[in-house]
Amino acid sequence: MDELEQNHYFSADEVNVLIPKMEEHFQNFWALRENAQSILQEVRKKVPEDRESEPDFIAHHQMRQSQAHFLLEQAKVELDAIMEMGGLIKDLSIGLVDFMHLSAEDNEEVLLCWKYGEKKVRYWHDTDEGFGARRPIVRNKPHLQ
Repeated sequence: MDELEQNHYFSADEVNVLIPKMEEHFQNFWALRENAQSILQEVRKKVPEDRESEPDFIAHHQMRQSQAHFLLEQAKVELDAIMEMGGLIKDLSIGLVDFMHLSAEDNEEVLLCWKYGEKKVRYWHDTDEGFGARRPIVRNKPHLQ
């Protein structure tokens, strides 16, 4: 998202349009991270001392570390894509993302709060609050639409 768009305030409908893409990015992120973690666990296993200096072992070890690094870089690309959409990633483990919203009722900034698995953005909270303070969006109140 470029500098001109950074102050964009999202409606719930705008966030809802982004949900399928965010779900895809989180799925990709989690798969890439899991693969990288598996490789890193393999690399960190205790190696017999007689193999540590073997050229083939060293080359394989370095290749696997490079693969893990590449996968983690690709995982970061997935998160960057969500942020470029305007999302503020709050929790990677559950896929929690906030979007800035300007309340029409009192002209205050609030956050629309979406969690992976939710098919629509249904909650909001104040900017100084978090997930535990989520309140339902009431559709008959136009300030959160």
